[in-house]
Amino acid sequence: MSNPVKMTIDKSKRDQSAGNGGLLKEVNGVNGIPVSVAPGFPDLEDQFNQMGITHIRMHDCLGIGDIDNYIQPGNRGNQDQYIPNVPEAERDKAKKLIADIGNHRVIYPNAAAGMRSNNVDLAFKEANYTMTDMYIKRILANNPALNPGNIQRQVMFRIGRTLDGGSEMPQDADIYATLISTLVDRYSLNYVKTGLARKVKYWEIWNEPDLNIFWNNNDPQNFYKFYSKVAKMIKAVDPDAKVGGAGVAAGYNPGGAYIDGLLKYCKETDTPLDFISWHYYAHETGDPQNIIDIGNAVQKSMIEYGYGDKESICTEWNSSPFASVNTFTKIQMAKGAAFIASTLSYMQYCKVDKAYFYRGDALSFGLFNDNPNPVNKNFKSFCTYAAQAFNLYARMFETPYILQQEKNFGTGITILACENAAGNKINILVSNFHVDNNFSNPNLKPAETDVYKQHYLDTNRTLDQLTDEWSLNEWFGGVNPNNIKPDNVIKNTNLVPNPPVYGKLAAHSRNYSESDNGLSLTIKNIGYNNISITAFRIEEGGDLSSMSPPTRTLPAVRIASNDLTLTDDSIITSTVTLYTISLS
Repeated sequence: MSNPVKMTIDKSKRDQSAGNGGLLKEVNGVNGIPVSVAPGFPDLEDQFNQMGITHIRMHDCLGIGDIDNYIQPGNRGNQDQYIPNVPEAERDKAKKLIADIGNHRVIYPNAAAGMRSNNVDLAFKEANYTMTDMYIKRILANNPALNPGNIQRQVMFRIGRTLDGGSEMPQDADIYATLISTLVDRYSLNYVKTGLARKVKYWEIWNEPDLNIFWNNNDPQNFYKFYSKVAKMIKAVDPDAKVGGAGVAAGYNPGGAYIDGLLKYCKETDTPLDFISWHYYAHETGDPQNIIDIGNAVQKSMIEYGYGDKESICTEWNSSPFASVNTFTKIQMAKGAAFIASTLSYMQYCKVDKAYFYRGDALSFGLFNDNPNPVNKNFKSFCTYAAQAFNLYARMFETPYILQQEKNFGTGITILACENAAGNKINILVSNFHVDNNFSNPNLKPAETDVYKQHYLDTNRTLDQLTDEWSLNEWFGGVNPNNIKPDNVIKNTNLVPNPPVYGKLAAHSRNYSESDNGLSLTIKNIGYNNISITAFRIEEGGDLSSMSPPTRTLPAVRIASNDLTLTDDSIITSTVTLYTISLS
């Protein structure tokens, strides 16, 4: 049998080159929200708090935060992302309900009508702020009864549309920018008057303009001009707002139109840009380490165009972008947890200032399902293994100073070791993930577990039947959506080709012969004689009755010559472990 992986940490040195100047990064944000977005999906305020979610990107919330959706049940390019879990016989009803909810909760029901007519008053007609107001209030208020840690949520407002909310570019950028100015005034400048606990700081302009299902125009100059008008309007209303874009699908695209091209345009035209945003899905390689490759490539472009001091934000990431019942299970299982923990660790070693997992709630790609607890099937699971991975990462902020450690990324094991300010507590997050491109294949069932039962849209009622007081308050801010008559349809033109993607990511070479046998970890210059260790372990079949993973048998530990050696042969593949070490 091979020996376990040997890795070292030096407690006498903190790594100023890692994280944010040596401090652990807040890269554990999510897309999706803790408040139910539609019938059939649960409120998850308690769970989000226990995951330690501080940063939320409002995107794909079915009308909430959207400007001018025109969802149609048969939209071209419809990825059917919301319906794989819906019973086959109910899917047509589900598509109709998704369209109705997404179109009637939109903020400006007549935006397209106004832009069509070059009539700004018509674009503002029957503006529907109340529904989005309610959701942002609930996200930021963060019910104190469910928030013992006093998490102060921050919202990134994605300007644009929900998935399948329309692919044509807005018809009048000046009117569109004027509509956005009202939102910035409402949610940033005068947030107290609106009833928000804190201001919305980040405004991301559009989502994935390099995909024709979101931006059906192959002249990047049209996007640059659109971005410029909206960005300048935001800054005119609130100079302190953070503005950027564009949530590019092809995050790795050196020289591409929507990172390099946008940076170049903003530099040459003095257009505001406080951050560049991009996405990473691992379907091409299955390798979480590619996040470093993308972060470095984006940073190189930012430096080239004079934006090296601005933020680089990954506003979507996951193991796969393809919606299927297999994909959702793979994300939520223990191997998915290992992918998540590995990625969060790798983000400490590249230019990623913030990141938002897609997604954190109970919709497709989310962290929550309707599965029985694997330990006691008489009860539902409180969470998933993926959600537990976020919980373990959040605990790392108890010890935010990153220690010097061996960056051996050549096996399945990734470690992240941090200490507190006093130096008498260390948290070590250890993930063991085997890179396997089949893991991102939506057509292949997971080998390690049965497919998990998921939440799905409840189609027992149509929009005109969601009029009881509880439903109106839960999903529509107390407003009857049937009284809203949206006119946002834009005539579809022929789909244009997506812009070229330059370069190709490759999986990194690894040797799993040692990592399959566990870990031997040495902490040099420990400086203490008395230690207390607790180990928390995520593994397939483990208990899901709590966000906190079960404790596990402690590893073998010895101290010699001021070095602490920890040996654990139970850190096998598809596990995540947190060692909490108290020193005295």
